Amino acid sequence: MADHRAENILVAVLDKLSTLATTGDNAFRGRVYEIPEGELPAVCVYMGTDNPRSDSGSSGWWYIDSDLTLNIEAVAKTSSLQIDTVLNQIRFEVAQALQSDITQGLSYVINTTEGSASPEIDGAGEMVTGRLRMEYTILYRRVRYTVPQLSGITVGVDGTTVTFHISEDVTGTP
Repeated sequence: MADHRAENILVAVLDKLSTLATTGDNAFRGRVYEIPEGELPAVCVYMGTDNPRSDSGSSGWWYIDSDLTLNIEAVAKTSSLQIDTVLNQIRFEVAQALQSDITQGLSYVINTTEGSASPEIDGAGEMVTGRLRMEYTILYRRVRYTVPQLSGITVGVDGTTVTFHISEDVTGTP
């Protein structure tokens, strides 16, 4: 997996969305070109903003909490059904998939919150094309920086007294 937790979250969400009943395995990441009709209906996942929360007590010295916005877009084409019906069914399935485990199976994810949904309908041509952009916010925790790995330091505890002994040959990268 990638080093940044935002990348790991995107991968976990995409994995969950690749099993929806309506779209099947037609789940894509960052698709910037038109999806072929044979792969519709589909969902696409795009990373939005990743905002660290202000340090008003929610973050600590070693960690920081961030709000990652994910844009999930449902895309469908139909000639017989109301396109809204198809898009709303996909929206329901996305919500069920992401809210069934608000941590997305990751120990550092704290919560997943559903946000707005904005439809776009295009009636030009024989079939109606619809897109529904859904916004989700995922609250997660990450370390501020890598904790150094040191050797040559020992800690002793005697009752309520803690002692540290640092040898002259401490090794590691601070």
